[in-house]
Amino acid sequence: MGKILHYFGAGPAALPFEVKQRIQKDIIEYEDSKLSILELSHRSEYFSNILDRSKTLLRELYAIPDNYQILFMAGGATLQFDAVPLNFSGKAKYASYLDTGFWSRKAGKLAKKYLDVKFVAGLIDHANEICCLSSSEWQVDAQSAYLHVTPNETINGVEFVGVGNVEVPVVADLTSCMLMQNIDVSKFGVLYAATQKSLGIAGLSVVIIRNDLLGGASQITPDLLRYDLHVENNSIVNTIPVFACYVAMLMLLWVKEQGGISVMVEQAKLRSKLLYDAVDSNSKLINNICKKNRSTINVAFTSNDQGVVTGLLDTAEKEGLIGLQGHRRAGGVRASMYNGTSIDAAKKLARLIRLA
Repeated sequence: MGKILHYFGAGPAALPFEVKQRIQKDIIEYEDSKLSILELSHRSEYFSNILDRSKTLLRELYAIPDNYQILFMAGGATLQFDAVPLNFSGKAKYASYLDTGFWSRKAGKLAKKYLDVKFVAGLIDHANEICCLSSSEWQVDAQSAYLHVTPNETINGVEFVGVGNVEVPVVADLTSCMLMQNIDVSKFGVLYAATQKSLGIAGLSVVIIRNDLLGGASQITPDLLRYDLHVENNSIVNTIPVFACYVAMLMLLWVKEQGGISVMVEQAKLRSKLLYDAVDSNSKLINNICKKNRSTINVAFTSNDQGVVTGLLDTAEKEGLIGLQGHRRAGGVRASMYNGTSIDAAKKLARLIRLA
C-alpha cells in the first residue's frame, strides 16, 4: 500500500482500517448472498437484517429509550435542516435556534422558509476568547416548537456537552459528534446526524425521534422528508442508500467492539489534548476558543504569519498527514479527528505543530 497516510479531513472522514478491510471483502460478495454489497436490494432479507442490526447497536450504545424511533434517511445534514422544521410546521409557528457558529446559523436560515425563527445567543466573547453560554443562560422562547442546537461546530472548533433543563423539545445536530459524546437521549426530542464523519460515508442521515413528536408535518412536506412515513415504512420510503447503511452498521459494530462510546470519548480527549498542548506551547500559533469549549473533535488554529500556516501544511503533507487545511471560511489549520483517527496520527501531528 506504500507510505501510511493519516487523514484529518472534516468529512468524508477517516474510516478505521478494520472497517475498510471488511468493506473490501463484501464488495466481492456480501455474506452468502452471491451479490456484492453494492448490488444488494433494499427489499432483501439481507438488507432488512442490516437495518435491524444497526438499530439494535445504536439503541444499545446510547441506551435509547423505547419511546424513540430510529430512522435512516437518504441525504446529509443540510437536508435535515429542511426536514426538521417541515416535520413541526403542521402544528407550530415558531422555533428557536441556538447560535454557536456557522452550521447552527445555516440550519436556522433554512428553517425560516417554514417557521418564524428566533436565534438564541449561545456564544460570548470573554477576555478575547470565544466561550459557550451555559444552558441556564439561554434565552429560549417558551412558545417555540423546539430549540435546535449544534453541540459541536466544526469550522472554529467549538463544543459543548449537555443541554440541562430546557422547557421545549431540544433538536440536536450531532453530525460531527455522533458516537463521540456521551449523550442522555431522554433529554432530547430529536437527534440527527449525517453519517460521513463518525458513522460511515456520505449519503445517509440517522434520525432519532421521540414518539410524541411524530405526525406534525405540514402538507407541503415531501414524503421523503416525513419522519412518520419513515417510521411506518421501516425507513424504506424509496430506494434507500444500501451501501451507506451497511457502512454505518460496520461503524456501530466497530465502536461496540472498541468498548463503546465512553471509550471513543476518552480517545477523542486524548487526541485533542496532544494537539492543544502543542498549539499552546508554540507562541506563533493562535486558538481563541476558551479551554472548556475547545472541540475534542475538530482542532482549529491559525497564525498571524501566513508563512507559518503554509509551512506547517506543506511539512505535514510531506510527512503523510493530509486533509489539514482550515475551512474555506476560516483559513488556518484544522485537524478533524473522528473515531477512525489513530492516536499515533495525533502524536505525529503534535510533533510538527511544536516545530512550526
